[in-house]
Amino acid sequence: MKKTVVAATVLSSLIAFHSTACELHAGMGNMQFGFQHPMMQQHLAAAKEPLISLNIDRKREVAKLEASAVPLRFTIPSNYKEVSVDVMASDGVTLLSPQRFSLPSTKGEQAISFQAQEEGTHELVLKVYALKKNVPVTYTRKVKILAS
Repeated sequence: MKKTVVAATVLSSLIAFHSTACELHAGMGNMQFGFQHPMMQQHLAAAKEPLISLNIDRKREVAKLEASAVPLRFTIPSNYKEVSVDVMASDGVTLLSPQRFSLPSTKGEQAISFQAQEEGTHELVLKVYALKKNVPVTYTRKVKILAS
């Protein structure tokens, strides 16, 4: 009889203890973090895919009518395909390098050559087009040109 009472008491206390666990600790056993706890949610987050890295000088001071170049340093992750760049120059700047070119390698540097025809502030706009898992993406970078 004593064993039955003790067993019933222990069993009822375990059930009561287990039922008081909140959703942050429920379901994992031994009072570990449950699936709804923020510490567990960080493990369930989707992995972030790398983005195209484009580094270019934001401002360049040049002399009028002197050929200049600004390097575009890039890193292209493997999930991007068919990467191309369009370069547009504002009035007063002549492009000496191609207006459109592709970036075939995964990492490198491409020089963009230009010549300022007039003094003042001008701009180069680079539009980078690519396919990420067959979805088109566009990146834009600008270079401010100060010609004197």
